[in-house]
Amino acid sequence: MAETMSSLLATLKIPNVHTRPPFNPLSLNDWLVVALPHAFLLTTTRLAMTAPRDPVSQATRLLLLPVGLYTYAYVVAFRDYGVGGPRFNPWNYGVGLFNFAAALKLLEMTFSRTPPQKIVKPPPATKPSDGDTQVDGVYGQNGATKPNGPETAATTGTLKEVIEYLCDPRLLHYDTRMAQNSHDLETRDTTNRASFLLSTLFLYLIHILLLDIFQTTIQSLPNPGLGTPEGGSIFNDAIPPPFRYIISSTAVLCTGGSVYCGLQAGHNVLTLVAVGLLGQDPYDYPPIFDKPWLSTSIRELWSKRWHLVLRVFFTSIGAKVGGALLGDFGAVLGAFTLSGILHDWTIWGMGKGMDPASTRNSRR
Repeated sequence: MAETMSSLLATLKIPNVHTRPPFNPLSLNDWLVVALPHAFLLTTTRLAMTAPRDPVSQATRLLLLPVGLYTYAYVVAFRDYGVGGPRFNPWNYGVGLFNFAAALKLLEMTFSRTPPQKIVKPPPATKPSDGDTQVDGVYGQNGATKPNGPETAATTGTLKEVIEYLCDPRLLHYDTRMAQNSHDLETRDTTNRASFLLSTLFLYLIHILLLDIFQTTIQSLPNPGLGTPEGGSIFNDAIPPPFRYIISSTAVLCTGGSVYCGLQAGHNVLTLVAVGLLGQDPYDYPPIFDKPWLSTSIRELWSKRWHLVLRVFFTSIGAKVGGALLGDFGAVLGAFTLSGILHDWTIWGMGKGMDPASTRNSRR
């Protein structure tokens, strides 16, 4: 499969990720290439907002789709974004993930037939004092009121609205159910900015500490290459069972913990910057996880407790296509297939390939 992938990319003239030059942050040309596919996404999204059923709009979006998808793939392989050495290679993973998600959004907007409806959020409400009467809301976990059935308003397709929509992958301002599920996870006081920021800073420090513990544990395991930028196997044939499998299980659990804490810490930083420096509303930055360690089934883990940042793409594209072909089974298969492609693609963007053996052969 990896050789087929490499052959296909070579035919399409996608650069070889093993021989690409480093990204130059001072080069205007590099920045223009990186920004190019997003111009197609902005145009497609605006057309989907303003005239989703117009024949000219539909034809234009279909024409832009292959060009946009190609440029997103090209950008991932265009440069080595891990400037500074192998330990910065995760930057390539991030670029691949971001561009793949953007490509999925481009695909979704191309075939959209209904413009997004923005939730009209009421003025921030505070917890009433003793003697006050609650009229049109229910009290949330943090003391703020929640509206009963928020109203929605049609988007008009201004540049500001397009950018706001694309920067909201969880659709917190467009999907009432997704918004409610996310805000129900909130335990911080969103009505007090200082308290909210202190709580978020504390969570960031906890997640960074745990991330360091998990990473240190992985690097201390007696498996060559494990925990290094070059990578290694979780299995060490020189160690007899059952210790070999105890070590591999430890590596898997610590890797899962690292992913969880890394994503949480990243979201904490984003929240601190957005709320603390840019003055945005704390209410707009609810948690992204729901205590995944409390899951009692695989279904509960992936459908409810794991992060839902990319869930919209997996359901609106993968599950929808798979469900149309094979029913409920196809919907699940389609969602997880798309998730698998995303993770394989981002690892390919790191220059690792889909198969370690084929990666080593391609470098000879």
